[in-house]
Amino acid sequence: MLSRTADHLYWMSRNIERAENIARFLDVASRLALSGVSARDCWAPALTITGGVEAYAERHGEASAGAVITWAVLDGSNPSSIFSCLKYARENAHAVRSVIPTELWEVINSTWLALKGIDGARLREQGLTGFCEWVKERSHTVRGATHSTMLRDEAFSFVRLGTFLERADNTARILEVRSKGVTAETRVVEASDQLHWAAVLKSVSAYKAYRALTRDDVSPAGVAEMLIMNADLPRSLHFCLDSVSDILGRISPVAECTRLAGALHAQLHYGRLDQTLAEGLDGFVTDFLARNNEVGNQIHADFLLLP
Repeated sequence: MLSRTADHLYWMSRNIERAENIARFLDVASRLALSGVSARDCWAPALTITGGVEAYAERHGEASAGAVITWAVLDGSNPSSIFSCLKYARENAHAVRSVIPTELWEVINSTWLALKGIDGARLREQGLTGFCEWVKERSHTVRGATHSTMLRDEAFSFVRLGTFLERADNTARILEVRSKGVTAETRVVEASDQLHWAAVLKSVSAYKAYRALTRDDVSPAGVAEMLIMNADLPRSLHFCLDSVSDILGRISPVAECTRLAGALHAQLHYGRLDQTLAEGLDGFVTDFLARNNEVGNQIHADFLLLP
């Protein structure tokens, strides 16, 4: 496969996944706001997760519901807005129309065309929750079209590779927001903190899974253990790196990126929670984000377009 084609497929799927995750953050922030949580505690974390704190502050100052929603949803100058992510996904899909199935192209293209017709007034009419549900539904449709129509070849592998690398990055960023002071022993917290940690679980559709696996109250250490180490949760770091390592092993077992991904996966697969959080959850997340980014950079160097 040409490196240019692999690059387009990889970034097509990363941007679809990123758009879905932004929708997840905003939906949970909106629901927290309805629970009486302060505007700063609801909306500032969404900026931290999407990595746009400084750029947002230059344009809007303090985090507020209206400004954050506009910035994260419709602002084309923000490269991590839902608008920008779906635009980039469509551009990359268009570049590889001869490679991807027609059904997949039509789903991505129709999603972009529908989004172009949404402005502030339409968004207010639809409601943030309804809009976020629509973005998630479209992402799920893209994923369904991918799985049900694509040949299991290298093109499929690069699509899935982009999805899981982006998902791992986003799950780690969600944990980062509440990570300060959390260790493997942080099992009892106040009710208000339980509300925030429940929101973390809901951001990755893991709240019901958490309740199914444990009868304990929602706790920082319990949430961290599930989102880091659970091998069966589709948005856990373990699950994502398991998938990344497996995909790279099939593409090129001897590539440097395969070694890096395997080493990071081994830490999650064989480590214990007390070892993983020896430097605190914040220390672990900082290290994980750096190493996950290193894997992405090495994939770029090994397979994709030159910078």
